Amino acid sequence: MITTNIPLSQWSEFLQDKKLTNALLDRLVHHSKVISITGKSYRMKDYSEKKTKTPKSK
Repeated sequence: MITTNIPLSQWSEFLQDKKLTNALLDRLVHHSKVISITGKSYRMKDYSEKKTKTPKSK
């Protein structure tokens, strides 16, 4: 299993070698299932709740 937050279309920018990226993705994606998840991050749920709460005064 490989996870990334970089879309496959932008991997060549990240790896800075278009030929290498094409070869790498060709081998990775062959016989694979690619699942793209969109929307807000579940991990950020607690962070945004903490951010909106005001601190208790002493």
